[in-house]
Amino acid sequence: MTGAGKGSTRVGPARIGIVEDDGHLRAYLCGVINQSPCLEVAFAEGTVAAAERRVEACPVDLCLVDLQLPDGNGADLVRHLKSVSEIKCLILTVLGDRTSVMAALDSGADGYLLKDTDPAALVSSILSTLDGYAPISPQAAHFLLNLYQQKARTISPATEETTLTMREQEVLQLFSRGLSYREAADVLQISEHTIRDHVKSSYRKLKVHSRSEAIFEARQLGIISSLG
Repeated sequence: MTGAGKGSTRVGPARIGIVEDDGHLRAYLCGVINQSPCLEVAFAEGTVAAAERRVEACPVDLCLVDLQLPDGNGADLVRHLKSVSEIKCLILTVLGDRTSVMAALDSGADGYLLKDTDPAALVSSILSTLDGYAPISPQAAHFLLNLYQQKARTISPATEETTLTMREQEVLQLFSRGLSYREAADVLQISEHTIRDHVKSSYRKLKVHSRSEAIFEARQLGIISSLG
């Protein structure tokens, strides 16, 4: 099978993993994927743990991942899969708020779709993702556009109040690579309490309230590298 995108070299149906805790929706997604001659279901699971086991046991080209799962967050699963493999990951969720979009994109997801995406558009988006594109639902794109417009209006030269210290930059850079507070503390050889102090200071300076927002803002301002 040759993919829909220009320059694809895939042969045979692409193998798709489904990570969705709703059994009815999981069955529906299996049906949509198996109806396409270009795709086949590699596995369909309802938890992070089960998905990780299946990915280790069988070849998978792309995973459809829900954000809210019983034993964890889909964004964390995507971050893990990206750190150990070259699997494409496409978020499929009911969540379209700014925080969810940012968390998903920060995890390294290759695209972001809402669950009301129609079957034909879903298959098309999967094929596009496999061919190197990044499909995003209009609702999610709306949040990103608004965010970009806000930044374009408000970005100004860094001042003493907004400039992060070298240590604060290092902490956010480690967070962008998926490290926890404890892991960041170990790398920098400082206490976890000190890490939390740096984080609080970064949040205050960047005017954010979460890790994903802090990483996003720091990248937009060029404070940390988008490469992690």
